[in-house]
Amino acid sequence: MKYALPIVLVLALVACSRPETTPVPAHNLSPEQMLDKIRAQSEVGNEVVFNVLADEVILDLQANAGAAEAAGNYAQAKTLLDQALQVNPADPQVLQSRAELAIRDQAWAQAEQYAQRSFDSGAKLGSLCRRNWLTMHYARMAQGRSLPPPQLAKNLNECTLVPPARL
Repeated sequence: MKYALPIVLVLALVACSRPETTPVPAHNLSPEQMLDKIRAQSEVGNEVVFNVLADEVILDLQANAGAAEAAGNYAQAKTLLDQALQVNPADPQVLQSRAELAIRDQAWAQAEQYAQRSFDSGAKLGSLCRRNWLTMHYARMAQGRSLPPPQLAKNLNECTLVPPARL
């Protein structure tokens, strides 16, 4: 009899539990919230960062695209970034910026493709790498196939290279 109560409680819990049958929404963040999270990936303290020397034409186009986006002229920003990609189709910063504009437009497959191309052509380190992975994650999540949280965490951690401590 002393085991009757625990057995009844366990059976009651088992009877109440059931597999989740409610479909999980593709995402619960707006594109603007996704962009805020993606763009919040700044440099981490004393991590090792590799910066590529950019072409002046590309830098000007990127600056103008940033100004156009800030003014709410997203079509102009896309046009300017597309012009930068004509100069250098593998520029990782421009590809990531283009991916972020695709997130804003909810062009999920396009956002994933641009972010993947940026990751493939980039240094795979630092804030750009983290922005790449988060962009791919949110684009995939919106399409119903996000990365499992442990895999996303692993990918984000691999983007950070901290130099060895000096004694």
